[in-house]
Formats: sequence, C-alpha cells, structure tokens
Amino acid sequence: MAFDSRNRFQKFSLISIVIGIGLMSAVRAETVSSVIEVSGVAERLVRPDLAHLEITIDVRDEKLDTARREAGTKTVSVLRNLKELGINDDAIDSGSLTVQPEFAWDAKSGARRLQGYLVTRAIRVRLLDLDKLGAILERAVKLGANQIAPPRFALQDESALRQELLTEATRNARQNAAAIARGLDAKLGAALRVDAIETDQPTFASPVMLRASAAPVEDAAASESYRPGDITLRVSVKASFALN
Repeated sequence: MAFDSRNRFQKFSLISIVIGIGLMSAVRAETVSSVIEVSGVAERLVRPDLAHLEITIDVRDEKLDTARREAGTKTVSVLRNLKELGINDDAIDSGSLTVQPEFAWDAKSGARRLQGYLVTRAIRVRLLDLDKLGAILERAVKLGANQIAPPRFALQDESALRQELLTEATRNARQNAAAIARGLDAKLGAALRVDAIETDQPTFASPVMLRASAAPVEDAAASESYRPGDITLRVSVKASFALN
C-alpha cells in the first residue's frame, strides 16, 4: 500500500513538472512574440565651420644643409603669411621635419650611389574662418609649398548636433513602433532596449583642387574658388518595444 502511494505521488510529480515546463514554454513564446524591433533615423544638412589643412614643402638637393636651409626659409615665409592672414599661433603646428636620403642605382658597378637628400617640412593649420581658405592655399603655393592635401572639413560642435539627432532618431523609432502596433491592433508598451548604430564620420566635399601653376591669383578670386559643400549628417538607432 505504501509502495502504491509512492508510485502515485511520483506520477503526480512528473505530470506537474511536465505541465510546469509547458507553461514556462508558453510564457516564453508569448514574451518573444510580444516584442518588436524597429529602427529610427534622423538626418540634417549641415555646412562645415572648421577645416584641417596640411601644407607640405619638399626640397631636394645634393647637400643636406642646402636642402634643409631652403626648406626652412620657405616654411618661415608660409608661417609669416599665415600670421598676416590672422591665423593664431595655437592654430598652427609646424614641428614636423623629415630627412630622406635618395639613392640611384649604378648599373655598371652594381651598387647604389647617394644622389642627394629630400627634406620635408609639414605645416598643419586648424582653420575656423573658411573665408580665408582660398587665400591661404594660393599664397602657400606661391611661397614654395608643393604638396597640399585636400582640406578635411568638420564641425566645431559636432557632438552636440549628434546628440540632438540621437533624440530625433529615438523619437522616430518610437513612431515606427507605434505604427506597427496599430497595424497589429495592439498597444505599444515601454522601450526595452535602444542602441545607437555607429556611423562613419561625415566627409565633406572638398573644394576645387589647387591649380598646377603657381601663377599670381588675386586673393578675392582665390577665396571664391574654394567652397566646401554641404553634407547630410545621419544618425540611426535600433530599438526594442513591448507590445501589450
């Protein structure tokens, strides 16, 4: 009799466990089906107000001292011009100097022969007044700069603008979730998770490239020929919402 009671108890416990697992599975399935994932986007057309410039002066000569001296003279001229245009010292970095020996291959002897030296001076400028962009680049060419990288345009307060766009993108995600909920005849619940999607840094259209010739150009005309274009700054989020 005792054995029969234990047997019935074990069967009852087993049935209870099976029912419990079934209920847990049903609850889990209901929870999964009651969550929707959406994305939100916000974008804005912006005009850059900052440019990073890199002006390079290359000088080649058989003698290192001659090349270094000429590169230094041209660098001083470019720096003096930047100050004349009102660029502050804290916006200029001219501390880069590179010396590279150059060799030529002698086919007869099968050895390389020192041909001379390449001395490079680089000047980096953080420019806030973009109206001076053309004058800086054109004058730099006339003063001896022979390499100028395309200006890298940016925003002085990009982080603040991105925060605004994140707010707008989150609202857009909620609006999208609400639209889906209405289509399902359901009520939109609380946000369960929101993630900002990493986006590339904005790339601004570069202005007209430098002419190959260093012929004299009026500063006013030069300024008009270097204009950065607008770009669209875009921010996206992914969000999960509960459905009630």
